[in-house]
Amino acid sequence: MRKILCTFFALVWASATFAQTGLEIVNRMNEMLASHESDGTRFYIDIKMPIVGSISTKAMSLGDKARMDFEVSEIKVITYMDKTTQWMYTPGNNEVTIIGATAKSNNPAVDSAMDMGMFDDVADGYDISIKSENLVKWELACKKNRSNKDKDAPKNITIEVRKETYQPLSFSTKVMGVSLTMRDFSFGVTEDQVTFNPDDYPGIIITDKREK
Repeated sequence: MRKILCTFFALVWASATFAQTGLEIVNRMNEMLASHESDGTRFYIDIKMPIVGSISTKAMSLGDKARMDFEVSEIKVITYMDKTTQWMYTPGNNEVTIIGATAKSNNPAVDSAMDMGMFDDVADGYDISIKSENLVKWELACKKNRSNKDKDAPKNITIEVRKETYQPLSFSTKVMGVSLTMRDFSFGVTEDQVTFNPDDYPGIIITDKREK
């Protein structure tokens, strides 16, 4: 009897899982992410672009703040940001350049990586379908629809979601020849980790390029 009941419940669970639509999966994923909003998120960003090549960026975010660590042409860069400001620190010359949050950094890798808002609220403005699935994950195809008036939003986004937890495994898209993938999500970030503090860099040279 116990074996029969276990089999029955397994089948019910499997049926419920398979019956979900792409939109329902994304909504459950968003609920899971919202439950960890106060914890902060760690992840990686892979960028592939013409001429520059491939860059892998370590990133973390907490509320309106974020930090990214990466190398471009053998130059290491640490970028902190909040709603209004970006601090781009290069350890090689112990210098930080400060610009406004809406300004361009003149570095295509930085500008592309920082425009990650394209993945926000994907449940709105996209038709979502299940492209493929296995026992571990769903692969969702998100196609921009006519209700999406954001001209900068990518036409297509691919999302991989873990079945057991609804945690995203990756977000991928391609915009103007630049391929972007966010992957390897985990939770747990402190305020100090995403806040630029000049006291952490003795002798630092500060160049402020914000408009006065």
